[in-house]
Amino acid sequence: MRLPVALLALLCLPALADDPPSPAPVLPAQPTPAPVTLSPMTLATPIDYGVLTVSRERLEVSTPCEIGLYLEGNLTARLYQGQSVTLNLPPGQVLVRLGQLGGSHCQPRFEQLRSQTLQITAGQIAKYRIAMDPSGLQLIPAPLNY
Repeated sequence: MRLPVALLALLCLPALADDPPSPAPVLPAQPTPAPVTLSPMTLATPIDYGVLTVSRERLEVSTPCEIGLYLEGNLTARLYQGQSVTLNLPPGQVLVRLGQLGGSHCQPRFEQLRSQTLQITAGQIAKYRIAMDPSGLQLIPAPLNY
């Protein structure tokens, strides 16, 4: 049974070779896109927030315990020695309070009731560092390259 199939294939092979190859389909030409002019990057909307950076340097506050940063009465960040936090805030006045938090081998202290009011301006970068004076923790302005 195999022989007739192979013989049939050999007989049809020359007939297939005589057929001319079919032409490749012709695709319509694609239009070239118009060149795009490049312009400098511009902001579509003005900046509507200010940046507040609070840092805790190693030598400013002598406690190894973490310090809590409260904005409008809510705990926003926990800072250990050498850490900093950067926040984007809406423009206006913001009530800031600092407090010493308990932790692994730190005893929680009485909450500090004294707070500071900071003015945040849209597009402004304000940098503060945490310091301690006889009345407790406070934020003092720091230069931007500090």
